Amino acid sequence: MRKCLQVLLCGSAAISGLAAASGAWAQADGPVQIDELIVTAQKRAENIQDVPAAITAISGAALQERGVASPVDLQFVVPSMQAGKLLGQTAITIRGVGLNQGSPGVAIHVDGVYQPRPSMGDLAQTDIERVEVLRGPQGTLYGRNANGGAINFITQAPSDQLEGYVLGSYATYNETRLQGVINAPFGDRVRSRLVIDRWDRDEGFVKNVLPNGQDVDKGQTLAARLRVQADLLENLTFDLGLTGLHGEGPTSYFTLYNVPTAGAQAVNPYLTGATVPLEPRRIAANDPIGAERDFASASGTFTWDLGDFQVKSITAYQRLADHEVRDDDSINVSAFPSERTARSRTVTQELNIGGQVGPVTAVVGAFYMRDSAFDQLHYDFPLGIFPLPAGSSLDHLSMRTMTKSKAVFGDATWNLTDRARIVAGIRFSEDKITQTQRTLLSFGPTPPFASCPLRTNDVAYKSTTPKIGAQFDVSDDSNVYATYSKGFKSGGWNLYACDNGFEPEKVTSYEAGWKNRLLDNTLIVNASVFYYDYTDLQLSQVVGLVRLIKNAPAAKVKGLEVEAVWKPEEHWTFNANASFLDAKFTEFSNIDSLDPALGTQNVKGHYLNNSPKVSSNVGVAYKTDPLNVGGRLTARADVSYRSKIYFREFNNAQDAQKAYTIVNAALIWDSPEEKYRVRLYATNLFGEDYLVQMDSSDNFGSRFVAWGSPRQVGLELKANF
Repeated sequence: MRKCLQVLLCGSAAISGLAAASGAWAQADGPVQIDELIVTAQKRAENIQDVPAAITAISGAALQERGVASPVDLQFVVPSMQAGKLLGQTAITIRGVGLNQGSPGVAIHVDGVYQPRPSMGDLAQTDIERVEVLRGPQGTLYGRNANGGAINFITQAPSDQLEGYVLGSYATYNETRLQGVINAPFGDRVRSRLVIDRWDRDEGFVKNVLPNGQDVDKGQTLAARLRVQADLLENLTFDLGLTGLHGEGPTSYFTLYNVPTAGAQAVNPYLTGATVPLEPRRIAANDPIGAERDFASASGTFTWDLGDFQVKSITAYQRLADHEVRDDDSINVSAFPSERTARSRTVTQELNIGGQVGPVTAVVGAFYMRDSAFDQLHYDFPLGIFPLPAGSSLDHLSMRTMTKSKAVFGDATWNLTDRARIVAGIRFSEDKITQTQRTLLSFGPTPPFASCPLRTNDVAYKSTTPKIGAQFDVSDDSNVYATYSKGFKSGGWNLYACDNGFEPEKVTSYEAGWKNRLLDNTLIVNASVFYYDYTDLQLSQVVGLVRLIKNAPAAKVKGLEVEAVWKPEEHWTFNANASFLDAKFTEFSNIDSLDPALGTQNVKGHYLNNSPKVSSNVGVAYKTDPLNVGGRLTARADVSYRSKIYFREFNNAQDAQKAYTIVNAALIWDSPEEKYRVRLYATNLFGEDYLVQMDSSDNFGSRFVAWGSPRQVGLELKANF
């Protein structure tokens, strides 16, 4: 923590120096109250301080000021959150619970629409009004696959003014962004908002050490979103949302973290002389790497205001198509170049009714999802791979995975007195999964044969996830709460194995919290403690030619979180949070495929993946008085610290990322009346090298990893009209 504090002090000193240099130091004009923040985390509008749950909400203005552009960036704002990409997929964990492989363990919604695939979580997240991050299992209101929590992106709704903005930016690594927004009303009843966003990075973060080798972690995306709101009746509104995205570039990759093991070299001798760069963000891939992604969604939301009650219907259709070519050994031998094609179509429908009857405020609803997915993974083995001879190939085909999910739910708050409340909820869910698959294998030049003949597997899961708790107002500005709740993440069938299933994972949570507005509403301090009984954790491991999701029987998670925002006067704003986790396996034995000679290892007492003992995020901002030349300056620094993080259950030294600190900084000039903005920024200011994800494969006897982004410096210009 010493390094973290030193960096924070340096950042504060830098901000003070900037303010002094502007000649804009002013006498404090007294305290400035922090505005109330209204959230819809419980599917009804509430002051965030009144919600008996651990929630972090960030406004769109704060996201822009801090340069938060994706869920990966949120980890440096939200307590207990870890995020990173590996092979083009975004993995998110909260309090040690989340995605390893398979379905997301943290549910992501955009304008109330559930995103069923991990890769959907960071698509087209632009022009955001606010983000709400709910920590802890959200089995009652959000249901399936919300064991770790839920992240809600709420985009900017159309207004009744003709307005908009144009934003352009340039950063090192030849990264550019051009974004335009226009908001246009059509008469008194119809409003529209269109956003178009173009992002391009020509220079890859990950360099290829081979002469004329292909650099990776770069690409381009073009995204657009149209929202149209219409007042059909005085109390009935329809909201149409259309989103599209096309992306391409070498984004599906990894780098090796150790040279191939002696065992892997013995059975595949061509690995012995391979070039294996171990420096951060270096690759020696000799086979092509590239990816194309197309995403489209359409949603329609009816909101019917009946006075004491509100009826809401959200209907959505989403389509995602991915095509990837990968160098799946990442080194200068053609051990197993691969190609993957995946497509999915998802229809969701939610209907909920919320309102108040006497002392009870409640919401009840129903949810339905129909998700159809196709996945094909093809491997070539030009050099052979033990025990296959040269020229062999392998095809995993999941011709159709059909998931049908339905649920009914209810959540209520009963006001016993003006100060005391009971909260309760329950959700009944059913998931039915049908998968049709086969595997084709060829030995050298021989025709392929079905090592897994065509077959269809069915499975169904039913779950009941309750919540019960109590809340008490200690004063008008302080309340305490305690809750008991459960979460459920669906099981299923492994895509790349024959007749191989895995069980659902479950979380039972006990949480208590304390929320406070202090010092005449200039200081907010919230704290929560929690304990999880976590069973059948879904973990993945590559064994031979197959990635398998398997269940770890049990784990315990204990933790403490503290969040604070302080605005002592109009110039200064401070925000901070800290998380202390004790997340360990309590029952699990497994074989490390990188060191099978050790046999089955009992990893009881080992730390869960992506669960640092200590993590903290601290930010400070100073806003000047109006300058002599016009406008105002805002200087901001954000510091994030993580203690050691393990990425594999064996907790070896090479399974870990040592403690690290990330510093982001920005200097912003806003013109009079805030018509123009210039933002100079730096991310990862001191160029820290840190891992964000890790996996392993016994095929080439190595861990493979993804690194966090290097230092970038950029300039952003924005004009409002």
